[in-house]
Amino acid sequence: MAHPSVGDIDFMQVLRVVDYGDAPVDPLSPERSVLSVHRLVKEIAAAGSIPIIVGGDHSLMYPDVVAVTDVHGKGEVGVIHFDAHFDGVPLMFGHYLSHGAPVRRLIDEGHVKGRNFVQIGLNSGKPGGSDLEWMRRNEVRYHFVAEIDKYGWEAVMKKALAEALDGPKKIFISIDTDVLDPAWAPGMGTPEPGGMSIRELFPMLRALGVQNEIVGVELVELNPVVDPTYRSKLVAVRMLREVLTGIAMRRKGITDPHYLDPAWIDHGVGSR
Repeated sequence: MAHPSVGDIDFMQVLRVVDYGDAPVDPLSPERSVLSVHRLVKEIAAAGSIPIIVGGDHSLMYPDVVAVTDVHGKGEVGVIHFDAHFDGVPLMFGHYLSHGAPVRRLIDEGHVKGRNFVQIGLNSGKPGGSDLEWMRRNEVRYHFVAEIDKYGWEAVMKKALAEALDGPKKIFISIDTDVLDPAWAPGMGTPEPGGMSIRELFPMLRALGVQNEIVGVELVELNPVVDPTYRSKLVAVRMLREVLTGIAMRRKGITDPHYLDPAWIDHGVGSR
């Protein structure tokens, strides 16, 4: 299916997309589940493919990113993290691994450098003051929704894209559905009112795929069971489609992250 704004590029025709199956998980033990997820993601990355992981809660970021950095090298992969929460608490209810702590685990353990961790869409009570101190001390790049409101999503996207290229050229994209306002996709784990819109998020995801060498993508915190409208599933599919379209555009030699096909977009007066 061609993308509505970039012409006749169909990622299914440019990329080879394979359903590689499910990682076995223990629903009562995230710690045990981490090992099987890590093995499967590392196997895909080691084969030279791009693992696309659909979860599950955001604790998946830890085994997903560790697996990718095991293959491409510690400190050699940057992370672009779309989320309403910073997910970097030291412990969550006394647990080292949780959906609220993967960022701190990855940075403290040296899998990803703080300056190569770019967070977009923060919009909750976390991070708080002490959290921001830790983020600044580790040079984490971050963009609150308030920044998007003040300067516009295009200015923030331009800044975030530049940050993504400041260091490793290989990028892992982590998308938490709660980066969106729940009006767009109510079926998520921990919704936060006042989040980003799909008009802001979709072009950012596509631009990242165009500009960077993507070595992994995860989509987490989707919970369609609590959304009888079906739109959360539609939005989630479109998120992945935007990233994959960007990757396909890059494979086709398109390097402009703002690219729109003029033959599909620009219509002169009387062209109809």
